[in-house]
Amino acid sequence: MNSNYKINTKKNLYDGFFKLHKINFDHKRHDGKWNKNVSREIFSGAHVSILLPYDPIKKKILLLKQFRAGVIKRNNHPIITEIVAGIIDKGENAEEAAKRECKEETGCEVNKIIDIFSYYPAPGSSESYYHLFLGEIDAFEGERILGQNNENEDILVKSYHVDKVRSLLDQKKIINGVTIIALQWFFLKYYKS
Repeated sequence: MNSNYKINTKKNLYDGFFKLHKINFDHKRHDGKWNKNVSREIFSGAHVSILLPYDPIKKKILLLKQFRAGVIKRNNHPIITEIVAGIIDKGENAEEAAKRECKEETGCEVNKIIDIFSYYPAPGSSESYYHLFLGEIDAFEGERILGQNNENEDILVKSYHVDKVRSLLDQKKIINGVTIIALQWFFLKYYKS
């Protein structure tokens, strides 16, 4: 038993594209006592690589527009602005997945990759774990439509000058959490205008 928690039971509630589990556990409280028989449903989530595609010569960022069912309830238009992201395939590491996803979703090769950080996006309800990278690329002008047909992807990729991306961020036109995190890191820690 771990010194801070004990899993009593784990039950699979759903097994589809993602999984849903119900766990019952005990855990040590801050005062040293134990909480007993706590039950939570946990979404299996995904092990994901995310990449912000940036051309340091042209000062361009590639942003993607995709349909996302998770925003249907709150957003009249479920096509949102994002960066490159995808599930890490078996036998693949996070960096390899980020490079593969960039090629699949933008058509661009990653020339240089920079590890930003890894994190849990929603640890209260999900086992998801994200690896965030900056990928230096040679950006194209304009836009293109890409995506994997076998994954039903329909991705509009567009090249934006960094000033336009900052404006989109400031105007709250970007509502995808990981994209906001990546762009905030980019403007606070990386990009020097």
